[in-house]
Amino acid sequence: MTDHNDKTLSAREMVRAHAYPVLAAVSSLSLFTMAMLLIPQAVRHQRFNRCVDAQIQMRDAINPGSQQGPGRMNELKAFQHCEGR
Repeated sequence: MTDHNDKTLSAREMVRAHAYPVLAAVSSLSLFTMAMLLIPQAVRHQRFNRCVDAQIQMRDAINPGSQQGPGRMNELKAFQHCEGR
């Protein structure tokens, strides 16, 4: 086989010359695919976090005295509401 400068290359030299661009293209494509597949999960988690934040703010506004200690009750109720329980 010949390269772009009309030099004759052995099979090993051809593999060395083309392996890096091929591997770089495959790895770039796989990273792009993984990023695309993670978008729906990221959107779902962002919506859940916004729901929880809104529920906690609403419950704090309704009953400001309920936050005695760590305030777990409002957080638990907010998680239950956003999970649909």
